[in-house]
Amino acid sequence: MFSRPVPRRLVTVITVYLLLVLVTGLLPILLSLAVLVDLIRWLAGRKPAMSLRMLVFGWVYLLGEGWAIILLAILGLLPESTATRLTYRAQRAWLNWNFDALTLAFSLVFIEEGGEAIPPGPILLLSRHCSMIDTMLPARYVVRPYGIKLRYVLKKELLVDPALDIGGNRLPNYFIDRSGTTADELAALRRIAQSLAADEGVLIYPEGTRYTEEKRVEYARRWRRAGGVLGEIASGYRRVLPPRPGGTLALLDASTADVVILAHRGLEGFARVSDMWAGGLVGSEVEVSFWRVPRSTIPEDDDARTEWLFRLWTEVDSWVVGGKAGGG
Repeated sequence: MFSRPVPRRLVTVITVYLLLVLVTGLLPILLSLAVLVDLIRWLAGRKPAMSLRMLVFGWVYLLGEGWAIILLAILGLLPESTATRLTYRAQRAWLNWNFDALTLAFSLVFIEEGGEAIPPGPILLLSRHCSMIDTMLPARYVVRPYGIKLRYVLKKELLVDPALDIGGNRLPNYFIDRSGTTADELAALRRIAQSLAADEGVLIYPEGTRYTEEKRVEYARRWRRAGGVLGEIASGYRRVLPPRPGGTLALLDASTADVVILAHRGLEGFARVSDMWAGGLVGSEVEVSFWRVPRSTIPEDDDARTEWLFRLWTEVDSWVVGGKAGGG
C-alpha cells in the first residue's frame, strides 16, 4: 500500500491531523507531565529538560505539517509551472520553520563558514550525514541566502512524512528505493542531474546512511578486510562513514557542475531519539563549513573518481575532528 501515493497519503495525512488535534487538546496535561518528568530527571541526575523540549518541538513540527499540507494542496490546483515555482518556496519555508523550531527548542547555536564557496550554480552538493535533522542545513545555508533550487536525493522511507511526500514528489527530487534495482536507481539519479540551470543544484549524502560510532567501527572492519587503497583510506576514518560511490558517480556522469562540500559537526546528539533523550544536544554549538571543488580537478574514469571521493571524505573527516575547511 505504501508504494502507491494515494493510499499512502490517506494514511499519513489523516495520522498527522489526528495527532495534531490530540496533542493540541491534551497540551495542558502533556506540558504538566513533561515538567514533572523533567523535574524528576533533574533531581536524580541533573539532566536537562528534554521532555518539555521534545514535546514543544513535536507540537510545532505537527503544526508545520498541518499548514504545509494545506498549502501544498492549494498549490497543486495551479498550472504546473506556477505550482512548481511556488512549491520550491513552500519547501524552503517548511524546512526553515522546522529549523527555527529546533534551534529554539534545543538552544542551539549555529556557526557557518565558507558560504562564499557555494555560488554560482549549478552545483552538486555533497553533505556529511550524522543526524535526523541535517537535511535542514541546505535550506538555511544554500537555498535561503543564494536562491539555489536544490534537488534532493533522499531515502524512500521519508515518504511517511506527508508534507515531504507531497512537495518532494512535485519537484525533481528523487526518493531512493534501497530495495530496488541498482541500475534503475542510478539511472533515475542521472536524470535529475541533467540540464541543471545556473540557479539549481543536486544534494546527495554520499555515506548513504547516518553516521554512528557503531557503524563506523563495523565499516572500518569490513574495509580493512577488503584491503587495497580504498580499504586503507576507509579504515582510517574517525568521524565519517565510507562513501557509497554509486550515487555520486551517477550525478557526476550526468552533470558538469562543480562539487560543493557541506561538512558539519555538533549534530551527533540527534542521530536517534535515544540520543535526543540523553540531552547531549542541548546548548550545542553546531559548526557548518563549505568548500568548493572545481569540476576540472575531478578525474574522468570511475575508478579514479571513486578514489577521489574517498580521499575527499578524508578531508571531511579531518575537518570534523578539528581541522580547517578543505582538510587543512
